[in-house]
Amino acid sequence: MKKLDKLVIKDFIPPYIMAFFVAEFVLLMIFLWKYIDDIAGKGISLPIILELLFYFGVSIIPKAVPVTILIASVMVFGNLAERYELSSMKSAGISLTRIFLGGILFAIFTSIFSLFASNYLKPRAYFNFLERLNSVKSQKLGLSFEEDVFSKDFRNYVIRFGDIDPNGSDIGDVLIYDHSANDKSKLSLLTAESGSMYTEEENNLFVMELDKGEQYREMVEKTPDKSKHTYPLLRTKFESWTKVFDMSDFDMEAQNFSITRREHDLLNAKQLLVTIDSFDNQILTNSGKMVTNFQNLLEVKDYSDTKVKEEASPLPEKVKAAITKKDEQVKTRNRNVIKSITNPATQYITRDLSQYTSLIETFDTLSAKSIIKASKYLSNKRNDLIRQNEARNKSIQSQMNRCILRYHQIYAWALICIIFLFIGAPLGSIVRKGGYGYPLLIAIIFFMLFIVIDMMGDKLTTSNAMNPIMAGWLSNIILGPVALIITIMALRDSNFSFVKDKFIELRIKVFGR
Repeated sequence: MKKLDKLVIKDFIPPYIMAFFVAEFVLLMIFLWKYIDDIAGKGISLPIILELLFYFGVSIIPKAVPVTILIASVMVFGNLAERYELSSMKSAGISLTRIFLGGILFAIFTSIFSLFASNYLKPRAYFNFLERLNSVKSQKLGLSFEEDVFSKDFRNYVIRFGDIDPNGSDIGDVLIYDHSANDKSKLSLLTAESGSMYTEEENNLFVMELDKGEQYREMVEKTPDKSKHTYPLLRTKFESWTKVFDMSDFDMEAQNFSITRREHDLLNAKQLLVTIDSFDNQILTNSGKMVTNFQNLLEVKDYSDTKVKEEASPLPEKVKAAITKKDEQVKTRNRNVIKSITNPATQYITRDLSQYTSLIETFDTLSAKSIIKASKYLSNKRNDLIRQNEARNKSIQSQMNRCILRYHQIYAWALICIIFLFIGAPLGSIVRKGGYGYPLLIAIIFFMLFIVIDMMGDKLTTSNAMNPIMAGWLSNIILGPVALIITIMALRDSNFSFVKDKFIELRIKVFGR
C-alpha cells in the first residue's frame, strides 16, 4: 500500500467514527418519537431503556453507514483541498482517481460491513428489540393509564379515566369507546361515575368493576325499503357493570412479537429468498383454485340428446344439490331455497326441444322460481370463492413484494455506500472546505434525499404502485447519475460558479439590473 493511500485512510478513520455515531444518534431519535408512548410512565428502569436503544441502534446500522461514508469523504477531501494538499498531489502528476483510491477502499469495506449487518446483526437485534419492547409493554398495565389521557392498550377499545386514585385501583369518570364491531362508524360508548380495576388469573384478565353509568349504542335497523336504513340509539343505564378484557394481546407468545407483520425485517438474504419462493408457490396454488372455481362456474353440460317425453326427468346434480342444501347459513340468508327443498322441482318436456325458447319453460312456475333462486345461490357462491381467492392472492403478493423489496435493499444499501463516496469525495475537492460546516450540510442534504427516496419506494411497494425490485434500487438509480456528474466535474476541475452565474442571469431577467 502506498503512503498516499495510508494518508487518506488514516485521515478517514476519525471523521468516519464521528459520523457513524452522529448518524446513529439521529436515527435513534426515530425510536424515541415512535416508541416513547409505549415505555413512558411504566416505571421502566434506565438499563432496560438503554438495552432497547442498543438493540434498535444495531438494527439501523445498514441505514447509518451510507451517511457515515458520505460525511467522512466530504470532510477528508474537503480538508485536503482546503490545505492545498490535493492541488500539490495533482501538480505532482497524481490523478484525482488515484487520490480517491484510499477512500474507495474504505467505501468497499463499508459496503461489506453493511452486508454483514443486514444479514446477521439487524435480524437478531431487531428480534431482540421486539421481544424486549413487548415485554415492557406488558408490564404494569395499570401504570399506563393517565388521567384525562386516552389509552389504546387494548385492541378495539379506547379508554379514558378522568380520575385515578394514587392506590392505582380506584377510578372515576370512566369513558370507554368500543370499536370491536365491523362497522366502525357506529357509536358504542360506555360511561361510569366510578369503579375499580385489577388483574386476576395470573394477569390473564384485566377487570373493571364500574358503578352508576350508561351505555350508548347506535343500532342499524332495516326499513321495508331495503335500500334505506335507520340508526336508532340504544341507551342503557346500570348500577354496576363488570367489564373484562383479555390480556392475551400482551402475551408474547400470542402476540409473537409482531413478527408476522414485520417478518421481512427479521430475515437475512438467504431466508428472504426461501420466503419469496414459498409465497410464489402459494400464489400458484391459489391461482389454480381460482381457475378450477371459474371453470366450475362456467361448466355447462350437453343435453342435446334429451328425448321428447311426457314423464318427469330428474334435475342436474348441481342444481339439485343447491336446492337441497340444509346448512344454517342458507336457512338465514336464503329461506326461499330451503322452502323449495320440500317441493323438489321436476322437468317436463312435452314437445320438441326446438320449440322451447328457454330451459326454464320446461318447468312449472313454482319449480322455475326455485330453480332460478338455486342457480343464483350457486352462482353467488362460486363468485364469492373466486373473490376470496383473488383477495388472498393480493395479500400474498403484498407480503411477497415486501420481502422482495427488503432483499434488494440489502444490496442497494451496500452499493449506495460506494455511490456516496463518489458524491462526497468530488464535492469535497470542489468546495474546498473541511471541518463541520459545509461538509455536514452537504451530507445532510444528500442523506435526507436518500431517506426520502427509500421511504417513497417502501410506500409505492406497499400500495402495489411500483415494482419492488425497482423500488429497492430507486435511490441508486437516482443518486448514481448525480455521483457520475459530480465526479466528472471534479476530474475537470470544475466548480459550482455556473450555478451562481445562472442565478444572476435569472435575477437580471426578472428584476432587471
